[in-house]
Amino acid sequence: MRNFVRLIGVDLPAVLTGVIVLVVFADVVARNILHAPLPWAHELAVVLMSAVVWFGLVGVCMSDHMFGIVLVLDWLPEKGRRTAMVVADFMTVLISAAVVHAAYAQITTARFTIFLSLGWPKWIVALFLACGMALIIIVRGGDIITQLRGNKA
Repeated sequence: MRNFVRLIGVDLPAVLTGVIVLVVFADVVARNILHAPLPWAHELAVVLMSAVVWFGLVGVCMSDHMFGIVLVLDWLPEKGRRTAMVVADFMTVLISAAVVHAAYAQITTARFTIFLSLGWPKWIVALFLACGMALIIIVRGGDIITQLRGNKA
């Protein structure tokens, strides 16, 4: 399961970043050489960037690089750090669950609106958000279990 989450949270955002660079490069070439921009390039870049951000958060979560949490935990004495990490992980799970709920509401209410040139439904971005947050719940839930077992400092 951890390998699948790593694939979605680390590898997929890296590949999508490369695709964004190619799309933007193609649009720049089309604008400057052909004097005809690609009408779908901006919207595709926006959709892909949202996927990079939402899925990239999963990779950040997996490697414990959540800046605000790590900064606070580093200030705490060693004795209370494990308890604080479990509390922070639990709060992250609760926040992620609330975001999944909000994304679901967006998906159900925006099912007929589309990106102008792509023709894709706008709820795709909310679906990326919901999936990313669900994976964060899995990662942080696993970390809570590991912390409570005493296997992770």
